[in-house]
Amino acid sequence: MAWTGLQEPETRHRFDASNLRAFTAAVLRSYGVPAEDAVIGAEVLIDADLVGIESHGIAHLPWHIGYAPGFESGVVNPTPEIKALRETPVSAAWDGDGGFGAIVCQKAMSHCIDKALTSGMGMVTVRNGRHFGAAGYYAHMAVEHDLIGMAMCNVPPIAVASGGKGRVFGTNPIAMAAPIADGTPFRLDIATTAVAGGKLEIAGRQSKPLPEGWAVDENGNHSDDPFILRKNGGLLPLGSTITTSSHKGYGLGLMVDIMSGVLSGDGSGLFAPRGQNLIQGQWFAAWRIDLFCEPDEFKASMKEMADAIRQVDPVDGVERVVIPGDPEEMARADRSVNGIPLDEETIEQLIALGEQRGIPFPTE
Repeated sequence: MAWTGLQEPETRHRFDASNLRAFTAAVLRSYGVPAEDAVIGAEVLIDADLVGIESHGIAHLPWHIGYAPGFESGVVNPTPEIKALRETPVSAAWDGDGGFGAIVCQKAMSHCIDKALTSGMGMVTVRNGRHFGAAGYYAHMAVEHDLIGMAMCNVPPIAVASGGKGRVFGTNPIAMAAPIADGTPFRLDIATTAVAGGKLEIAGRQSKPLPEGWAVDENGNHSDDPFILRKNGGLLPLGSTITTSSHKGYGLGLMVDIMSGVLSGDGSGLFAPRGQNLIQGQWFAAWRIDLFCEPDEFKASMKEMADAIRQVDPVDGVERVVIPGDPEEMARADRSVNGIPLDEETIEQLIALGEQRGIPFPTE
């Protein structure tokens, strides 16, 4: 992983994170989400923007079916009755009752953490779930308790098989987080496709062509069209081509489908009834480090490893080598002070949503 230091100068208008949280929570409450849950949902959404994962932040609120349109159409339940279908000291299987994904999944990961602190480890599956935002948020929750955390989610098929044309799996993210002695956690949050679907959304909003290796048209040919998914195209697996090992991303994507969809009882994303491409299965886990070694030794070893990697000489054009989690922490440090940047289309959509719900969008 590398930090190029060559990002384009930021020209977008910036907004204070606390103001965006307040706006998001107010919008959620306007759809009937209880006040306490609305705070949770807003925190999950704005945290993605704070750490630079703009593909899963507040930009989704006005148009994505997992957010405002889902509440309006009834496919997202503002007051779900979460049901425990199975329960043991170290595991649980939940039915999310179509509830707002960020809320249900924050509670599911909290349940994992409680089990881990009591019994050493915890795993929870969620069926009948909804879009949960950035997977890394939930894995990172475990780190705050000196635990290791993981989160996965299966997504409706928008990616082609390695060597194939038809869509067979989703972006199916994998997230993992672990504590490090210096306080900056290891935080991995990746799609099993060459790129997250939200990256195409961003490219579309900014009228930018897609780089080669991201997506193909319905005949399997490279496409630079950011709207190709609406035209029966598909994302490529992580690895992009057979020559560059697309079978690895393909296999990982199916692994997530099994753990999140088949194991939860929702079934594979390839066959599960999806309605408006919304239902998701999710899988969460947390475990105590002291089951295997001393936590302080683990965190010290993690720091030793991270520091050694950060000292690796970068190739030309790269400022420095970083570990997963470093870019997110750098983004958080900047955006917590200087605000979260939003593009004009997103601002216009949020203003319109606020007017519709009678909630003024913040000016800064």
